Amino acid sequence: MKVFCDDNVDSIPAAYPVVAGHGTGLEGAGGFRLGYRRWLDGLRGLAILSVLAFHLGLLPGGSLGVDVFFVLSGFLITALLVEEWQWCGTISLRAFYLRRGLRLLPAFLALLLVLFLSSFWMPSAAEAGARRSEVLVAGCYVANWPAIHQTAMPTLGHTWSLSVEEQFYLLWPMLLYGMLRLTWSRRRILLLVCTGIFASAACRMVLYFLDRTSPEKAATVLRLYMGLDTRADTLLVGCLVGLLASWDLLPRSERFVSWVRVASLASVASLIYITRHRCLDHAQFYYGLFTAVALMVGCVVVHMLLRPSRLGSLLLECPPLVYIGRLSYGIYLFHIPVISWLGPTELGWGHPTKTLTVVGLTSVAAILSYLCIERPCLRLKDLWGRRAPIAVANALPPADKVYVIESPERAAA
Repeated sequence: MKVFCDDNVDSIPAAYPVVAGHGTGLEGAGGFRLGYRRWLDGLRGLAILSVLAFHLGLLPGGSLGVDVFFVLSGFLITALLVEEWQWCGTISLRAFYLRRGLRLLPAFLALLLVLFLSSFWMPSAAEAGARRSEVLVAGCYVANWPAIHQTAMPTLGHTWSLSVEEQFYLLWPMLLYGMLRLTWSRRRILLLVCTGIFASAACRMVLYFLDRTSPEKAATVLRLYMGLDTRADTLLVGCLVGLLASWDLLPRSERFVSWVRVASLASVASLIYITRHRCLDHAQFYYGLFTAVALMVGCVVVHMLLRPSRLGSLLLECPPLVYIGRLSYGIYLFHIPVISWLGPTELGWGHPTKTLTVVGLTSVAAILSYLCIERPCLRLKDLWGRRAPIAVANALPPADKVYVIESPERAAA
């Protein structure tokens, strides 16, 4: 039997033993193991379709797909780091950052190289310089701080979210590792994460309130939308879910599962309404709605971890959506450059030809990126997987209940 790893995150390497049945829910005696869960790719698929629809003028609140990515990033990275700590008694930050680099950098650097080379064919020296400045800002992962870099970014402005995540990756793994090494109690760590969520939301709320009538309100909104400090609550909600799941702190009683199911359905309905009727500059987002959206996404993740509903699994695990989720990184990277390359053009429901052209070209670029750049690098990433300690071997179930996780590429071979 082959249990596939997620090739969109730091996945458990080959020869990492996993108890039979893990990967579908919070299994009891064996403890939590993340493994590969198709519905996570399905959530990514929905998130990237939402973002794409937003930039194509099809969905006013589709930018909330980025919030979904933030929550998933916090959850996945935290769950994998805690899982490594529980198996090995330590966390190899060097291996973690190398795996992250192999996952994120190749396609991103390829895009930056193409855009840098394109600057030599720009009509004027000023435009060429502006393009190179964009590439430099994006490549340094500081696109989310426009007040600092003071660079117009018509082609790479969307990399602000990648900058937020990279800055988060620099801070959170080291912070989590430090707390675990200092033998902080679980309650203390969870309290710190909850405090961080509250502090980030409060900071965003206060800053928005203070500048609500300022002539510079547009710049303030942009800073609050892109800043790591004012968006950390979304990432930390994912971290909170990852900690609760990894430490088996999510109750499994029928009553709790029922409440989570109801809350998850209400969250989905609310998210659909918000994406259809709220734009990202709406005041409600800065007075707490961003945090509420993150909690809704976290509720859906908890529901899928505890006891996925048949309808939820049917939707999130359908092959087309899962495949779109696998392509989500490439789609996110290339869709804005494609729109920019096509030049000033109107998009949306009233311009189906131009809109479908963007979708088609973005899809081709994402597929080529995935097949020619990302998948080969994912194979390399498997070589730097986490170490499973020999000491746990005696605690494992019988051999017929233990399987070896293989990457999709190895399984296909």
